Amino acid sequence: MAKSNQQNDNLNFYVYILEEIKARIEILNMAMNGRMGTGLTPPFLREISYLQLRMMCELVAIGCISAHGDLESTKSNSIQKEYAADKIIKRLEKLHPDFYPHPVKLTINTGNVNMERVEAGHLSKAELINLYHECGEKLHRGKLGSFKTTSDKMKQPDLSDVFEWGRKFIALLNQHHIASKDNLSHYVCVLNYQELNNHACVWIAQSPLPK
Repeated sequence: MAKSNQQNDNLNFYVYILEEIKARIEILNMAMNGRMGTGLTPPFLREISYLQLRMMCELVAIGCISAHGDLESTKSNSIQKEYAADKIIKRLEKLHPDFYPHPVKLTINTGNVNMERVEAGHLSKAELINLYHECGEKLHRGKLGSFKTTSDKMKQPDLSDVFEWGRKFIALLNQHHIASKDNLSHYVCVLNYQELNNHACVWIAQSPLPK
């Protein structure tokens, strides 16, 4: 089945989103490995890291809007203009309960593609919402009354929480699958596809029509 112009536009936009997520993951790696090159102290490295995580939450959410562009409700101005990841996810849940990306393990042999679902270790839909809220809290300096307490916490050099969130994002998106509401159309996605110089790659697969 030939793809429509709209499907091609949605697919290309989703690839663009994955490429931006990859760039933000690289910034996380630079922060955690001390490669920012600016001599930034831990408080500012944490801010930079949580800013990337917040942006990545939003990118996953708007990517889901694009991936489900076949749904009439995703074309409305209200959802097209929404940027808050938690609000987007709650709206998409009502339209299509299984809208969220699902990590898979792809095996490609002589043109045949086997896709095995991965059930653990990735950033879940609930975790993405919780992380989005956590990022919002960490990207404010807070109230005067709690300023000293929050300042002491910010000085902690430990970035293990950032590392874990980044790992979960990669586990979710490295190879993943998004199914249409009728389960007939599928995005099959690779974050770093070796055959394309490690660029992101997305294919659209079609399930056989029910007899």
